[in-house]
Amino acid sequence: MKRLPHRCCYALILAILPCLGIAQPKPVAIDAGHSMAHSGAVSAYGKPEFAYNAALAATISDLLVAQGVPVIKIGHDGKMDDLKKRPQLANAAGAAFFLSIHHDSAQPHYFKPWQWQGKNLQHTEHGSGFSLFVSRKNPYLTNSLACASALGKALKQAGFYPSQHHAEKIVGENKEWADQENGVFYYDNLVVLKSTAMPAVLLEAAVIANRQDEEKLQTPQMHPSIAAEVAKGLSACNAIPTLH
Repeated sequence: MKRLPHRCCYALILAILPCLGIAQPKPVAIDAGHSMAHSGAVSAYGKPEFAYNAALAATISDLLVAQGVPVIKIGHDGKMDDLKKRPQLANAAGAAFFLSIHHDSAQPHYFKPWQWQGKNLQHTEHGSGFSLFVSRKNPYLTNSLACASALGKALKQAGFYPSQHHAEKIVGENKEWADQENGVFYYDNLVVLKSTAMPAVLLEAAVIANRQDEEKLQTPQMHPSIAAEVAKGLSACNAIPTLH
């Protein structure tokens, strides 16, 4: 008899839990940052950040669901303009964890003009790699930081690297390190981090204003690779069940 993959077995177990009177695991909220109307940063190639956020959030969600993890999708359709509604939805759903997906930029004075396909665009070489953020106003700071560190560690082990530019002592940055080794900063007043009734982390997956970072994101394997490491990190900090 052919053996099922472990994640398929786990999904089957989840499906029969209600029949046994056993509660299923709480869902994980995957938030696609920004919206179509308020699309966030502009990439080096002129693409709105929301397009990258939605694509990566969908890839992460699909992978978690395939592993049998219940997921609450927040803002994936690009219509959620009210930041306060994002944590409210996660709170109302009783989510166990909140992960907000973003892509990064840099301060305006670091940008340089360039042309691509007849378009006048802006790019920067100041900042590259991922960043993670937690809020000290979140009621589950210890858990939030543990998961952010686990995410950073998983990404690093897969060959990704953390950006340092948010720690720069300038206006608009000057973020305090929470875990420098794994690329985690404090961002105390960010609504989606401080207003959730569960541990919460924001991931800036890459600096899309950097041409090299954006070009890497265009490769077919990049989003699945990031999603796989996110799943490993969430499992390592017990935000989702461990898959053996």
